[in-house]
Amino acid sequence: MNNIELDKLRIKIDEIDKNLCQLIMERQSLASKIMDAKKGEFPFDPKREEDLIKKLVSLGLDKFLAEKVWRQIISSNLSLQKIIKIGVAGNDDEIKSAYLSHFGNYFKTTYFSSVVSLLASLEKRDIEIGFIDSESIDKLKKQTEIKVNFDVKVNVPLYKNTNQKDYSIVSLKKEEK
Repeated sequence: MNNIELDKLRIKIDEIDKNLCQLIMERQSLASKIMDAKKGEFPFDPKREEDLIKKLVSLGLDKFLAEKVWRQIISSNLSLQKIIKIGVAGNDDEIKSAYLSHFGNYFKTTYFSSVVSLLASLEKRDIEIGFIDSESIDKLKKQTEIKVNFDVKVNVPLYKNTNQKDYSIVSLKKEEK
């Protein structure tokens, strides 16, 4: 490939990048309108996020690329609607990397030394959702002496390699009326 061909290809990529940026900014501008339409409802909707990513994959986008890129776009847009207080159970590099891959740097994040301390903070409403490795959730469910009123909203990542852990995003159970 000669330099002229390479330059033409790069110009074309630059134009696509410009168009992608414009579309992402247009998508972001809808965030406040979405919050108004939700009428103050908590904006985090993991089912909608999962459906969106699956739809993108069904359109032919690589599943790992779709999840990685759209998680950041979704989180950025979500942060424009509300700065969610999120707790992370653990402070090691593995869980930090998984958390940042899912939520990015857009939210108020508190790291807890244990799942129990995270869940206590969730019950006190110091945080709104928690990010916990799924193995710890399974262990916790087997401990009958710990009664915490939480629901697993979603397990992430949606698409993972065999060496990746599963994580759970949890929130308080809705109070029955």
